[in-house]
Amino acid sequence: MHAAVEDPTGLVYFCDAAEHIIGVRAVAAESDQLFAGSRGTPGIINASCRKARFNGPRSLSLDLAHRALFVADTGNQAVRHVDLQVRIVNTLVNLHDARAIAGVHEFAPGGVAFDGEGLLAITDIKNHIVWAYDIGQHRLRLLAGAPGQQGLCDGEPGLARFWLPTAVTLADDGSGFIITEAGNRQRRHVSRNGRVRTLSR
Repeated sequence: MHAAVEDPTGLVYFCDAAEHIIGVRAVAAESDQLFAGSRGTPGIINASCRKARFNGPRSLSLDLAHRALFVADTGNQAVRHVDLQVRIVNTLVNLHDARAIAGVHEFAPGGVAFDGEGLLAITDIKNHIVWAYDIGQHRLRLLAGAPGQQGLCDGEPGLARFWLPTAVTLADDGSGFIITEAGNRQRRHVSRNGRVRTLSR
């Protein structure tokens, strides 16, 4: 298991990067069930959950209002969308989208976090940046950092620097997102407009 999220009904969804699947289990249950993908079969196929394929999924986030699951499908250089009601998987963002906006040669989504208000934050490990995807407008934009420029700088979106941002979660007060960096070993706060500050330990 790489990451897990729990919905209000008590179901826990998890991704397994080594097995290339999304699984599910009830909180009180002792066994896991396959929800999407095929064990040990990497690929990128948009289809019904059991026919869909993933490649090294490593992070999940829930959209409770629309009963959807966002997946950082790292090996496919993509963010996937799983409709939990009809059980269909689609690709939300891929390398082509990232390249069109920032000219990057790789897209390595490491973490995803949905704010419940239409904004999905995506950490990009190899490019040392944080993306934002507007669900309502279906629009990807660079939220903070500069592609390929690692560092430790706070401030305005274009001036901020990260080093291997891996995980992202919603801030407890809802003011933005908390980024965890493998390189700087810091926790950073990123507002919805991209302003960055380093949190005290």
